[in-house]
Amino acid sequence: MSGTRATRGARGTRVARAARGTTGATGIERVLTRWLVEARSTSGSQLAVRLLGMLCAWVVPLVAASAHQLSPVGFTLVVLAAVIAAARPEPAGGPVALASLAAYLLVAPQDPASPVVLLVAGLVVVHVACVAASTTAPSPARLDPRLVRRYAERCVALTAVAAITWGLGLLARSFLPVAPVAVVAAAVLGVAAVAWMTTSNRSR
Repeated sequence: MSGTRATRGARGTRVARAARGTTGATGIERVLTRWLVEARSTSGSQLAVRLLGMLCAWVVPLVAASAHQLSPVGFTLVVLAAVIAAARPEPAGGPVALASLAAYLLVAPQDPASPVVLLVAGLVVVHVACVAASTTAPSPARLDPRLVRRYAERCVALTAVAAITWGLGLLARSFLPVAPVAVVAAAVLGVAAVAWMTTSNRSR
């Protein structure tokens, strides 16, 4: 009788260890499974916004190509961080993606006079706006159309500010030997304030 109990106890111990091995030792699999479940329950609007933000981040290294030896590493970081930001925009997904974009752009400097700078600025602005919009509601919830429109208006306004800043910089370099930094900065801040107030008033 005691031998039977011992055998059963040994079997129970092995089963328990096997269960712990399949559930406790594979933390990465559990995380991936949880992400997959969340992705299946994500609303259509949330999915569209997150995918748009991810694609904008992916396009940045393609537009701002670089021959720096660290560019492949930066490109990989941008791709992975954009996926993380789309899957888990908060608490760390968004900042990680933005930091990876900044790191890549440090090794992929562009000519300030090139219009590519404006395209990159627009892509980064849209990426940040998509991440911010996706954090305003749980993934299964549908995003408020008014909120999405507000973010879209601010993306347009900020991109316009970037274009005006770029144009002012070119004018200052063309007509003035030394650019009046204070005047240009004041003009840029004024345009940004007007654009922000305009979009805020329209969203109310």
